[in-house]
Amino acid sequence: MARNAEQIREQIAALEAELREQEEQERKAALADNAKRATALLAAMRAAMKEIEGMFPGTFEGGMWASLTPQAWPRDTKFKRAADLSETEIHEARERGKKAVAGLK
Repeated sequence: MARNAEQIREQIAALEAELREQEEQERKAALADNAKRATALLAAMRAAMKEIEGMFPGTFEGGMWASLTPQAWPRDTKFKRAADLSETEIHEARERGKKAVAGLK
């Protein structure tokens, strides 16, 4: 079947649009994965600090640690918004982080 130049251009344009859409979906998936991982890491960091403080009270008192009050910790809401994650996805990521630290016992 012979195609004219205009049909070929239309096919190329359709494929380019499909490629852009696929690239955007891959970008969003990578962003979501990174946001979930960052949330899990932040939860692990908090859990690890709490565990260490429980074993050795006063470890994080004074000096440079004094600024690590609960209000000073980064919030995972930034990751949630950036990747448009659901509450369930955020909760699951937090739990993965906590379980990772609990598994070190």
